[in-house]
Amino acid sequence: MEPLYISGEWIEPDSGRIRATSPIDGSELGTVAAGTAEHVDRAVAATERASKQLREMNVHRRADAVEAAMDAIEDRTDEIAETMVAEVGKPQSEAREEIRSAVRSGREYAADAVRLSGEVTRSQYDDRHNFTRRESYGPTGIITPWNYPFEIPTDHLSAALVTGNPVAWNPASDAVLTATHIAEAFAEMSLPEGAFNFVPGAGGTVGAALSSHPDVRLLAFTGSTDVGQQIAAAAAERSAECLLELGGKDPVLVLDDADVSKAADAIVLGSNYNCGQSCSGSERVIATEPVYEELVAAVSERTRELTVGDPRDAETDIGPPINDDVRETTERHITTATESGARVTTGGSVGERYIEPTVLADVDPEMLAATEETFGPLTPIIPVADRQEAVAVANDTRYGLQAAVFTESIRNAHKVIDGLRSGGIVVNGTNNFWEHQLPFGGFKESGSGGEYKGHWHLESMTQLKSVAIDYGE
Repeated sequence: MEPLYISGEWIEPDSGRIRATSPIDGSELGTVAAGTAEHVDRAVAATERASKQLREMNVHRRADAVEAAMDAIEDRTDEIAETMVAEVGKPQSEAREEIRSAVRSGREYAADAVRLSGEVTRSQYDDRHNFTRRESYGPTGIITPWNYPFEIPTDHLSAALVTGNPVAWNPASDAVLTATHIAEAFAEMSLPEGAFNFVPGAGGTVGAALSSHPDVRLLAFTGSTDVGQQIAAAAAERSAECLLELGGKDPVLVLDDADVSKAADAIVLGSNYNCGQSCSGSERVIATEPVYEELVAAVSERTRELTVGDPRDAETDIGPPINDDVRETTERHITTATESGARVTTGGSVGERYIEPTVLADVDPEMLAATEETFGPLTPIIPVADRQEAVAVANDTRYGLQAAVFTESIRNAHKVIDGLRSGGIVVNGTNNFWEHQLPFGGFKESGSGGEYKGHWHLESMTQLKSVAIDYGE
């Protein structure tokens, strides 16, 4: 059992336990203390006490503290990867890559923060000096998901703390053991007491208390659109800032002149990485008629080659989904699509623990498989006549997170870039992609309030202060 961390102390409440089980075989992995709304109150009070001291702390010292946390994480890579594989079903290679990416980003946040600054502007008045500066919001609530249980929390925590925002963090209960590794590393940081607080517990209890707390000034949430909108509504009542990265039904457009083999490789990766449980995964493939059948055959062939099984086996490509919700949604999308005329070209089986990676051909844009977020290893392929129809179908959704287009024409690429309503677009590569050097965030109902990664993330976690100095006689 692991306790909570509040105001610089590990505490062991008797308020109940979160039972961590493995999606691999249902075995119990351990229990973690569950926080309550009262613990949220204590954690937020701790952030308030720490706020002024953390804000006034030299940014280089905050950066050094984040670097030290990354060192601690890097030293524990083997142990963390073992926990993640068992708890959320990620294959070993994906778990280790997530840890490496989190550490790399954490170090970059530390470097970016010391360069984060405002700007000097020219005043319209004589003898006046204008400039802006970036300052922290203060008490910050962070609520994170289970699908990338290490990188997303580490990014948010690093970005918040290095910019001077004390945090209370509520991780997803389905990945709570993985979260304890992060908590242990951040608890060792040389920051003011109360700057970092760890409150695991049910989202409906702890997450809700955190998002509605009157003293929390900034909320960072990654998860479903529906929950994100509830958080935004609660925050709006007190004009608190929200940084939301939400769901997606991300399209891949394959045009007449595409390299079909390259597109197929990227689509199979994008649809099946992390068992399809990615907000930026390839949720819809939209192909023009001249390449449609060739693409269906190529994607189906590559999908059949994937190895599904125990993620502790180094040869496994796809492990089990995290829970029954993913299995049930994937099965419903396959069933309703085939009942309406789509055809399964490979896969189609949803078992008690594992999902066979599935390709659906002849999908209509109105089918659930093409409109609802699946979050499982399913590749629906939609035929269209031309580029214009492909863009129209891609835009016909409430989401707009991350898209891709395959074409050998620079003109086609720019036409699609101009036409798509999406926060990110990849040309001739998987849309299931992010890196520290590019902002990551969505249009429409896929997110609001700012961007993730790089200095854009730091800017989203700071507020601008305008200063005008009159030095005239």
